[in-house]
Amino acid sequence: MILVVLVNYNSTGHTLACVESLRAHTRPGTAYRVMVVDNASAPAEREALGALAAYPEVEVCYSALNLGFAGGNMLGFRTATATQRPTHVFLLNNDTLLRTDCLTELADLLTARPEIGLAAPQMFGPEGQWLESYGFFPTLGDKLLGRGLCRALGLGYHPPRPARAARQPYPADMVTGAAMFADAELFARIGGLDEQYFLYCEEEDVAWRVWKAGRQVVVVPGSEFVHLGGRSSQPSFGLLREFYISLAYFLRKNFNPVHAEAVRWLFVVKLVFRARRGRQYLRLARFLAQGAPMSASIRPTAAGSPAGSQRSPG
Repeated sequence: MILVVLVNYNSTGHTLACVESLRAHTRPGTAYRVMVVDNASAPAEREALGALAAYPEVEVCYSALNLGFAGGNMLGFRTATATQRPTHVFLLNNDTLLRTDCLTELADLLTARPEIGLAAPQMFGPEGQWLESYGFFPTLGDKLLGRGLCRALGLGYHPPRPARAARQPYPADMVTGAAMFADAELFARIGGLDEQYFLYCEEEDVAWRVWKAGRQVVVVPGSEFVHLGGRSSQPSFGLLREFYISLAYFLRKNFNPVHAEAVRWLFVVKLVFRARRGRQYLRLARFLAQGAPMSASIRPTAAGSPAGSQRSPG
C-alpha cells in the first residue's frame, strides 16, 4: 500500500484539486491511502476539507498548531502508520497535479530496483515548462569548484546533460521536496523528515541520510507532475531568513565543523556581494554571520500563527 501525505494550510482548493488528480491518474486496483494534514488553517478552510469525506481512501487529521512542512508531513506519516503498514510513502505538495500515474510508476520502480530509496517524478511548471526536479548539496566543493568541475571530478551526484533530454531514471544529490516518493521502511528507519526544520532544507537533509544509508536518490523522467507553485518568485525577508536558519542547521548537523563553517562563510560573502541589489542582503549576511540561530525561526509557539507550511520556491 502507498501512503500519500498532503499538508494543507489555508489552501483547501489546492488540496481538493490534488486529491482529484490522484484519483484521476492512479490505475484502478493500486492500493493507496491519502492522509491530509491540516496545519492550523482558518476555520472556513478546515470546514471545506469536509468534502473529502466522500472519498473512502482519504483521511484528514487536524493540528491545532502550524507544524511547518516537516512537522505536518511527519504528523501525517505517524498518524497513518499507527494503524497501517505502507510499502511506500509519497510526500506530495498540495499545490500539485499529476500528469501521469506517479503512484504506480514510482512504486513499480522502487520495487524492481531496491537500491533506490528516494525518487521524484519530473516536475513541470503551471504553464507546462520543464523544471529541475533535483538539487545539489551545499558542499565546499560545490561552492568553490563549481558544478561543472565537480561533475568532471566525480564529486557528488550530477544529473546528465541535458537533464531534460533524459529518458531513464538518473541519480541526483537530492530531489524536489514538492514530490518525494520513498521506501516507507527506509523512511521510518532513518527518522523521516527532521522536524527541527520549520521551512526549507528538509529535502536536502532526508536525501543526505538516504545516501548515507547506502540507497540511491533519483529523478524519474517518465513520471510527471505539475507544481502550481513552481513559478519563480521573490520570497519575503522573513522567508529568506528562515532559509538561512535551516541552511545553518543543515550544515551544523551533517558536516564536520570546519566544513560547515567554511560553507557558512562562503554564503555570507555571497550575500555581501548581493547587497547592491538591496539592503536586505546585507541584513541577511549579518544574520548568517551571527550563526542564524534556530531561536529566530518564524515557527509558531501557539495556534493561530500566520506562518504557513507551503513554501515559496524562491
